[in-house]
Amino acid sequence: MRNLVLSLAALSLLTPAWASSPEAAPEPAPVATEPAAAVAVPPLDAALATLPTMPVFAKSTIALEVVNAATGERVYAYGDDRTLLPASTMKLVTSAVALKELGPAYRFPTWVKTDGELGLDGVLTGNLHIIGQGDPTMVVERMWKMIADIKARGVSEIKGDVIFDDTYMSGEGVWIPGWNKPEDLERGEVYYSALGALSLNYNVASMVVRPGASVGGAALASFETPSDVLVMDNQLTTGRARSKYWVKVERKLDEAGKVATYTLTGNVPVDLEPDHSPIYRTLADPTGNYISVFRELAKAQGIKVKGRFVTGTAPATSKLLLKVESERLATILTDMNKQSNNFIAEQVLRAVAAERIGLPGTTEGGAKLLADYLASLGVAPDRYHIVNGSGLSREAYLAPSALDAVLLDMHQNLDLGPEYRATLAVGGRDGTLWHRFREDGMEGRVRAKTGSLSGVFCLAGYVAAADGTDYAFTFFVNELDGSTARARAAHDQLVRVLSGVTGSLAAADDGEGD
Repeated sequence: MRNLVLSLAALSLLTPAWASSPEAAPEPAPVATEPAAAVAVPPLDAALATLPTMPVFAKSTIALEVVNAATGERVYAYGDDRTLLPASTMKLVTSAVALKELGPAYRFPTWVKTDGELGLDGVLTGNLHIIGQGDPTMVVERMWKMIADIKARGVSEIKGDVIFDDTYMSGEGVWIPGWNKPEDLERGEVYYSALGALSLNYNVASMVVRPGASVGGAALASFETPSDVLVMDNQLTTGRARSKYWVKVERKLDEAGKVATYTLTGNVPVDLEPDHSPIYRTLADPTGNYISVFRELAKAQGIKVKGRFVTGTAPATSKLLLKVESERLATILTDMNKQSNNFIAEQVLRAVAAERIGLPGTTEGGAKLLADYLASLGVAPDRYHIVNGSGLSREAYLAPSALDAVLLDMHQNLDLGPEYRATLAVGGRDGTLWHRFREDGMEGRVRAKTGSLSGVFCLAGYVAAADGTDYAFTFFVNELDGSTARARAAHDQLVRVLSGVTGSLAAADDGEGD
């Protein structure tokens, strides 16, 4: 399921364009004996001054600032440092606070405890407690291993209950605060996930569809990880060979908002490739899903449970049986930023709040910590309004100077700076920038975070110039009308100018990357 992070990121907010530009052909060697004249490169300030002539500046609201990352000196600014929607560049603030407060080596724990006695015969007389702390990377394979480890500790039968404690974070099935688009809640788009201390598979249902035995008959569909809180109404039809594949998914929640029913309609060609990508939609009850899958995996591994599988709070006197840990926070933030995963950002923010403010961890508490951090950098209160940790909101705003303050602080932090930079997408190499900045020596010169919503296209990060200078920049484009190509072209031109690489830019495409 680790690849699920990459698959979900492809759906994170908007699907990126998978395109690249050919490398420029080398120039033939000059025949003349006189040395070739050097190509004139305009001064940096003169080159930056041409940016506002680009088409996107005429029809959009823009705020831009560039600073020298070593000295903090402002190199260029446009838009009077106005506050705009940052979209997913907000994750840059969340990442900085998470690294500072938890440390790059922090691992999300899941505790397995008991309030009973384990006999030599493998019978646990008492209850087993599963205590979650919001691990955003818990997937079904790791849960299987956790249960195998419980069995390896000698547990073959539980005479009491298996009790699931999700009190580390507030609420059960809490959606990302700050986003109130009703159709997203109805459809279950994966960038708008439910949150919880006990979460599994990014709180996403993965559905696999296959053609049936005969054209015109029913197609097949199933959940990769079945659960009590997932119901499928399969109305798919098997189409003729080479017919168009299309599937529409409608999600409906029960009155309690716990059980999600997915109605699938559409056409599945009889010759559909067997490795066709699954369909992802969010689920509504993270804890209920966790419990259901745990129960079935325990049964499959032969652990007998006489009692119930229920929610509850583990007593302080319970004894540790097993501690399961995630990967390092720095690695998790790399997945978060390179693939722009909203779910990870919100889980991380709530964990920071739980650790620094107290239980239960809330988005509101985490937002306060982000605001406190900006204030500690000298950012005025009117330069930001923080709603959540992912940037999925039309209520949040930032000024470029606020985000550049974060980038400067992390760049100058000898301990955390390298870890922070490593989480960012690298131009021409990976993440949401893998298909950009590949031409004319640009590959690897920019490490940045993208951010996009409808009408919003942002980029912020670092540029390594050819002369050794490091720049930090924030470039917000709001009220963008139509294609993102113009905003992308302006972003790319800024990076090219800062890098000091000469030559023409590759043509901008219409793809989105967040």
